[in-house]
Parts: sequence; C-alpha cells; structure tokens
Amino acid sequence: MSIVVGLAPGQDNRAAVQLGIVLARTYRRRIVATAVESASFPMAPVHFESQYEKRFRNVAEAALDEARALIPSDIESECVLHSSRSSRRGLLEMCEKTDAYRLVVGPSSEGKPGKIALGSVSNGLLHSARLPVALAPAGFQVPEGARLERITAAYSGSSTSADLILGAAMVSAESDVPFRIASFAPRSRVVASANVPFDMESRVIDEWTKAVQRDTDKILCSIEQLHIKPGETDVVVGTGADWSAALGAVGWRQPEVMMLGSSGLGALKRVSLGSHAMRILQNSPVPVVVVPRRAKADYIRQQSV
Repeated sequence: MSIVVGLAPGQDNRAAVQLGIVLARTYRRRIVATAVESASFPMAPVHFESQYEKRFRNVAEAALDEARALIPSDIESECVLHSSRSSRRGLLEMCEKTDAYRLVVGPSSEGKPGKIALGSVSNGLLHSARLPVALAPAGFQVPEGARLERITAAYSGSSTSADLILGAAMVSAESDVPFRIASFAPRSRVVASANVPFDMESRVIDEWTKAVQRDTDKILCSIEQLHIKPGETDVVVGTGADWSAALGAVGWRQPEVMMLGSSGLGALKRVSLGSHAMRILQNSPVPVVVVPRRAKADYIRQQSV
C-alpha cells in the first residue's frame, strides 16, 4: 500500500510532501508523489495547444523534481506524472492503481500560514474519495526523521464519529502511536446548549467530559483486539471564546494529526462555513485526516481485519 501525495504544478508543495513523509514513515508505506497532467486544455487555437502542453509538462516535471529532493532515502518512493481528464480524477486513479492507504494534499495557494485551506481539488476529493484524505496546513514542516507523536479523533456524539473512533483506534494500535479523543465547542455554545448560568460553566464542561468518556469507553471496548480498558484512553474537551481558542485549548504535539468524519461537511454544493466540521478543519493547528462518507464502510472494514 502507498501514501499518494498530490502535487500541484507551479505551487509550493512542500507542506504536502512533508506530511506524506511523516505518514509514510509512521505507517511504513511507500510514497507515490503524483503530478496530474490534465487532458483538458484551455480553449485556444490548435497551434497553441502543443505549446501549452509542453509548458505544463515542464512545470509538472519541476514539481516532481522538487518532491524527489525532499523525500529522504529511508523512505521508498516514486514520482509519477499521470495523465487524466482532471486533477481530482487523476489522483483518485493513482490511489486505486497503487492501493493507497492515504491521499495527501496541500493547502490552496491562498492558505494562511499554519491553517488548512481547501482548494477546488481538495474540496472535491472530500466528497468523492474512497480513502482517508490528509490535508496539510500551509507551511507545515517537521524535523528530520519525525513520525507521528499522536493521533486525535474528533468526537461529536454522532454515529459517524463513533465509527471514526473505532477506525482511528485501530490505526493507532497498528502503528504504535498514542491515541486520544477530543470534542470541541466555543464556550458560548457550551453554556447556551446546557441552558445554565455562566458561573456553572466549569461544571457543565466537567459533566460533558465525563459523558464523552463514558460513550467512547463503550465504543472502544466493543473491539476486543484493542484490549483497551475503560478510562484508559485520553479524552479532552476543548472550549474557548471561539473555535480557534477551543481547538488550541487541548494542546497538540508536533507532529500530530486529527481525524475527522466528513458527514458534518455536508454535500459539496452545501458546504457551510458554519458547520462544526468545517470550523474544526479551518481552525485546526495540525494536519487533518478526513474520512469521506464514501470511504466510511471501506475504512472501518480495513481497520477491523
């Protein structure tokens, strides 16, 4: 199985490659760095088409050369220029061809440092991929030889996030990486949803944490292979004045990834910046691995065998 890293010709791909390196080392997989050469060219006179194709190929080859220079010798790798009708389709084709374990993409060119920014390709992948998609924040980089320090699964109380916890726990056990469960909400939402005075906020948070712990203990204990005892898994609840503060309140290791289910992201045409999942994704201080809805059944089955 492989870690497919999608390269955007002409853009800074270092964040995606760095995340791919960490995942490949942690999960003991090879990297397939892929630049997609689209078969669709802008509408132009025929004599300009070959010039465009040649120029794009040169830019794509340059992106592959940069990736080769970044990937260390201790990781098996391959850099491929793949032709397809679109970048999204081409990356999915390479994932199927190489039996990919993860697909890694970088932030859009408009991404702010340290934040995840979805572009048209990554946005489409979240709703069409049949495997988890890892999103790298802008400027993401790690020390030489680094591997994941922890995997955090975001829990909302839904059946989708319950399934996510099962899969993430299995990944953690197989790769020998510490695992925790986190739930997030701005402080105002916690108090409002509980309908209690502000001075009782800390008690509400404590009770919420205990409820999350009880729920997740039941979920994890349903998998005998994990051998996890009740109360053994670290559970944290992050609250703050806004989403950024809530996510920052739980503390993060470097490098660490957060796993997130995509149901809260809605259908592509209905992606809302107000949804919980999108807020978490936009404010995450670490890379996020999104398990698309189409990948859910395959993902759970793979982690349960």
